[in-house]
Amino acid sequence: MELKKAGEALKAAIKSQKLPRAVFLLGILGIVLIYLSSLDWGGGPEAEAAPSEPAAPESCQRRLEEDLLRVVRAVTGEESPQVMITLEDGGRSVYAQDSSQSTGETGQESQASHVVLEDGKGAQQGLALAQLQPEVKGVVIVSQGAGDPALREKLINAARTALGVPSSRVCVVEGRAQAPPPE
Repeated sequence: MELKKAGEALKAAIKSQKLPRAVFLLGILGIVLIYLSSLDWGGGPEAEAAPSEPAAPESCQRRLEEDLLRVVRAVTGEESPQVMITLEDGGRSVYAQDSSQSTGETGQESQASHVVLEDGKGAQQGLALAQLQPEVKGVVIVSQGAGDPALREKLINAARTALGVPSSRVCVVEGRAQAPPPE
């Protein structure tokens, strides 16, 4: 019974032209809102944010050292082990290339050029496909418990697994307890 009443009320609204007008106005309002959301209002810092730059080698090294230090503390239970990581290079970017080959009188020739993108302001930059992280050159871990061969082996395995380096690049040495800093 209530379904019939709802159907009759809908028919009456359509006949009175109120429902089609409301739907039309809501449609226009939606289109205007979509258009306004596409405009650059130049407001926030995210509008001015530059494309993601690769992390500086120092910050990458520091992050790796902090991560490894947490692992060493978990393995040894020490409060103040020391960790040092050296890096091969600063990492590198891999850019997209456009290449073409042609056969001429002198033989086969190939030509390659980088794909360059230009933003709305006219700035150009290469199309980066990947950002390769710096490679780890070596690791030194100084721990009070490193005199124990089993603990030393655990530290070597933890460092080599965490950093993806062979054990020949990991040096674990026994250190002394550090005296508290003078007051």
